[in-house]
This record gives sequence, C-alpha cells and structure tokens, in this order.
Amino acid sequence: MNTRKLRMGITGTAALLVIGYALYQAISGQGVGNSEIYSIGFVLALFLSAATWGHKGEDDGVRQDEELGRRITEKSGLIGYYVLLALLLIAVIGEQALQGTTPISLLILLAIGVCLHPLIEFLQVRKYR
Repeated sequence: MNTRKLRMGITGTAALLVIGYALYQAISGQGVGNSEIYSIGFVLALFLSAATWGHKGEDDGVRQDEELGRRITEKSGLIGYYVLLALLLIAVIGEQALQGTTPISLLILLAIGVCLHPLIEFLQVRKYR
C-alpha cells in the first residue's frame, strides 16, 4: 500500500469519527462546541491534503514541490481567498437582514480581507525590485 492511500485511510477514518461524534452530540441534545467545529475543519483539511498530493519516490500524483503543484497551490489559494470574501459578505448581509444590526467585527474582517491581497501583491513586487 502506498503512502497516499495510507494517509487517506487514517485521516478519512479520523474525519468520520469526529463528524460522527459531533452528530451524536447534536442528536442527543448536547451542544456542539467550538472544539468540535474546529476539529472537523482540521481533519477534513488533513484528509483533502492527503487525497490531493503525491509523495516523492511514489508515482501517485502531483507533488506539492513540483512546478505544477506550486501553480495549483497558487491558483487554489487565490480562489479560496475570493470565496472567503464572498462568504464574509453574505454573512454581513445575512446578519443585517436577520438581526437588523451591523456586525462590526465581520465588517472589519471584510475590510481587511478586501485590502489584504493587493497589499501582499504590493509587498511581493517591492521585494523583487
């Protein structure tokens, strides 16, 4: 068995256990806390990383340190940035519509998010001058 399949099996099992535990807590009437939500995100990220990237010495997919892997990482990071901004905007609009208040913390995060990518681009350009 290659390393990729082993990592996928371990992290997939962990993801199912964490999601199952959170569902059990929700169904049994116990509250699902922050730690369960963070854990679900963490193990899903590990599983998706194991499913995406190959390993050196094994012919099991694109490696993250290859040119194609770097391009995929760059493009997916940019797409993820814009999706996150859209979700923040939807959260701000939803909060205003449902609660009738302006969530200042979400507005601050949205403002930071909008200017963060151009700021990082500016700093990277200055680095290469």
